[in-house]
Amino acid sequence: MRNQKRMEYGKILIGIFAGTVFVFLVVPTILSVPMSFSDTNYLVFPPKGLTLKWHHKFFTDQKWITPTLFSLKLASITTAVSLIIGTMGSLAMVRGILPGKRILHLFFLSPMMTPLIVTAFAVYGLFAKLHLIGTLPGLVLAHTVICVPYVILVVTANLYRFDLSMELAARNLGASAFKTFMHVTLPIIKPGIIAAGIFCFIESLDELVLVLFLMGTTKMTLPLRMFSNIQFRINPTVAAASTVFIVAAIGTIIALSFITKAEKPRKVEE
Repeated sequence: MRNQKRMEYGKILIGIFAGTVFVFLVVPTILSVPMSFSDTNYLVFPPKGLTLKWHHKFFTDQKWITPTLFSLKLASITTAVSLIIGTMGSLAMVRGILPGKRILHLFFLSPMMTPLIVTAFAVYGLFAKLHLIGTLPGLVLAHTVICVPYVILVVTANLYRFDLSMELAARNLGASAFKTFMHVTLPIIKPGIIAAGIFCFIESLDELVLVLFLMGTTKMTLPLRMFSNIQFRINPTVAAASTVFIVAAIGTIIALSFITKAEKPRKVEE
């Protein structure tokens, strides 16, 4: 009885602690939503009045539209490149016969374990010599470095849960390795690839440290525009941009959940 009571008290304490941490992390994010509708020229909570002019400014002012479009373009290219490299790397480590697989796996995951400021400084030193500072290819390469580990983690986990006998059956029936991957392996691990792509897209879209080192002076991403706006003149347009980020993230999570649910009936039917 005493042990059961202790377990119950422990669960309650853990729940309170987890709830406190959750509130501490989420509340500041939620507060930016009502502040984006404030009719004052500065950030204030609670808002003294309600207006949509800051959202209108975000969607109509070229100072915000251009960085947003560039960030979307950068994130899209980075996601595509990261998915190709990460999926190929995962297949090689799970299906291939390679010496030192664990070391290779740690190598791919090392950008997640290295402080981002260190990565940014190292990449800056290399890209400065290659004249890639301030260029789209340079930014894509740098963002790919930090996004590939997400693909490796997610796709590798999906491949380890994959029933290898299905691939062997396809090969025994005469399918080539490429056809087996396209018609057997890829449809089954597709939800994992989509999830990894979403992680990559959000990570690239939200990245600021690498951009501060590699952006140069000719272009600007949305996080850099928000950072500059906070530095020199704080107004609710930053909160409006944050609100757009929040809505996009929530919409992406909802879409991913629907995609996952849609894939489950297919697997059951097959």
